[in-house]
Amino acid sequence: MKILAIKLNNKRNTNIFNVKTDEGEYVLHSDIIVKHSLSLGDVDEKIFSLAVNESNTLIATEKAMKYLSSKLKTEQQLKDYLYKQGYHKQTVNAVIEKLKDYGLIDDSKFAKSYVRSNPNFSKNKLKQKLISFGVKQNILDDILCDIDDGETCLKDASKFMKNKELDTKTKEKLTRHLVSKGYGYDTIKSVFNKLNFDEF
Repeated sequence: MKILAIKLNNKRNTNIFNVKTDEGEYVLHSDIIVKHSLSLGDVDEKIFSLAVNESNTLIATEKAMKYLSSKLKTEQQLKDYLYKQGYHKQTVNAVIEKLKDYGLIDDSKFAKSYVRSNPNFSKNKLKQKLISFGVKQNILDDILCDIDDGETCLKDASKFMKNKELDTKTKEKLTRHLVSKGYGYDTIKSVFNKLNFDEF
């Protein structure tokens, strides 16, 4: 196997190079090129294959860290992002494990942060949202077990009823509103009792 050319891939990123060989063209990271002493001419195929795999993982890791720099993401969100970037399962899994070791991927930490950031969400709504982000059931059980919808539902109902007259239509609208927020009927009934609604 021969390396025919090594050229900078992008002037804005001086770490990424296009490496042209007699068998095809590859994208390699400068650190990996230096590590394996790759240069023009003959190269061992096994060493070059190893360099390509290591380079894919390193470049994907750098992209992942940039993606994570704005705010917390779940493991599933990062996987989806890397797959969209064209990386294969082996590379994606290697990046995930590395970032877990760095403490940059932690679904439990993400879930706790999301719950804190959305104090007005019902438990059901929080659960649906976190599931959509790929948070696993065991984490959901741990994070959501102590959440009591009663207080949040009462605040929501009180806000809805502000400056409104109590009548059958208003109660029906309030019920639909609270159900749409994910509150269960038992919770809604308890809140109605606290608001001194005579019937439910």
